[in-house]
Amino acid sequence: MNKNDKRRAAYTRDYDPAPKQHGAGQLLKIVAPFIVGIVIIVLIFSAISGADMFKVQTTQFDTQGQFSEPLNIVFLTDLHIRNSTSQFDKLNLIINTVLELQPDLILLGGDFTGEDSATTRIFRAELLSGLSRLTGIAPTYAVLGNHEWWTGNDWYRAVSDAGIRVIEGRQTALRFEQGGICLRGLGDAYTGHFTPQPFEAGCDGVRVTVTHDPEAIERDNQSGLYLAGHTHCGQIRLPLIGAPWAPTSASDEYHCGIGMSKEKVWLVSPGLGTSIIPVRLGTEATIELITLN
Repeated sequence: MNKNDKRRAAYTRDYDPAPKQHGAGQLLKIVAPFIVGIVIIVLIFSAISGADMFKVQTTQFDTQGQFSEPLNIVFLTDLHIRNSTSQFDKLNLIINTVLELQPDLILLGGDFTGEDSATTRIFRAELLSGLSRLTGIAPTYAVLGNHEWWTGNDWYRAVSDAGIRVIEGRQTALRFEQGGICLRGLGDAYTGHFTPQPFEAGCDGVRVTVTHDPEAIERDNQSGLYLAGHTHCGQIRLPLIGAPWAPTSASDEYHCGIGMSKEKVWLVSPGLGTSIIPVRLGTEATIELITLN
C-alpha cells in the first residue's frame, strides 16, 4: 500500500460516520421528552383541580383529665374566598361539613378574603353572611389575618356585626359540660399586630390560643394549645426539598403541622384556600377537627 492509500484509509477510519443506534435506547430518547411533558401536565392539572378540594383532619390532644368527656373544636383558617359562584359553592360545602361534624366550638384563623381591596368591598357582606351560618352551629370566635388588614380597616366591626365574636387582643372563659376553656386571641405577627397578652391569673381551664401567623406562637411566652395558619404549609411542597418558601419569620418547626415544646403544643394548619396562584401541590386543604380528651 502506497502512502496515498494509507492516507485515504486513515481518513476513512477517522471520519466514518458512527453506526446508527437501534432498539430500546433510541426509542427511549424519542419517547422520554413526551413522558416528562405528560407528567408535568398531569401534575399541573392535579395541582389546579385539587386546590379547592379539602379533607377533615382529626387531631386529639390530651388535657390530662381536665375534661369529663371529649370536647370538639373546628378550626378553619385561610379560606381566601374569591368573588365567584364556584367559591361560594365551596364555602357552603365547608359550612355544611362543619354542620355534620357538630363541634362544641368553632375558631376562625383569619384570611377570609382572597381578593384585593376593591373587589373585597363588593362581596364582603355576602362572604360574612355565609360565615355567619357557623354561629348557628356552635359559638364562633375569630382573629384577623393579613388579608383583612390589607383590604380594610373595619373588618373587626364587620365580623362582629355578622355575629362572629372577634377574640383578637382579648380573652374569655368558656364553660362547657365537659369542662372549661380559657380562650385567647393574638394579633397577626405578619402585619405587625402581635402584642403579648398573658392569660389572666384566674384562668382555671384548658388554655387555647388562636392566631394567624405562627410567628406569634414562637414569640409568645404562655403555655397551652396554639392554633395558627397563614403559611398554607408552603402551598407547594416538592419531593425531597419540601416547601421552597413560606410567608413567615417563624422557625421551620412552626411552619406546618403539630409541634411542641416544654410549655406549648401547636397546630399550624394548611388552611382551606390558596394565595397568589390557585394551586396546591404536596399539601391538602384542611378542616381541622380538634378533640380535647
